[in-house]
Amino acid sequence: MSIQQQATIKEVAKEITIGNTCYVNRKSTKIITIDHSIEDPEQLAAQEQAVAELERKIEKYLKIEKLTAGNEMRIRKDFLDELPDKSVRKQLSNALNRKNPVRNFNQTLKSNMELNQHWRNFKVIEYQRWVSNLMIEAYIY
Repeated sequence: MSIQQQATIKEVAKEITIGNTCYVNRKSTKIITIDHSIEDPEQLAAQEQAVAELERKIEKYLKIEKLTAGNEMRIRKDFLDELPDKSVRKQLSNALNRKNPVRNFNQTLKSNMELNQHWRNFKVIEYQRWVSNLMIEAYIY
């Protein structure tokens, strides 16, 4: 995989992690990011117009949106398999099995800085893997 391809994957993964949508040109791999946090009416209108144009030419782009809640939950469960400490694994597993699993999972992570960093690193890698697989399936690379 080329350096350009890796950079594209990292950039798209970073954007979808924060909830944005990316359109990746199938030939040039240029990324167009749709920022879902925009609140300014003028910027929002311009962005909606850009999205409409992209959707008209969708065959030229791969649209990559944030992961579904189910995929995010799968990543959290996969993270448990990475943990050597059975008590921490059990604690996080219990958090995922209670009401509001994401909130409970995050609260458990906050109590342990090293574990929290391990989770963030794992999440970055998994998002990049997910984006890479989407791009491979779409025959970009």
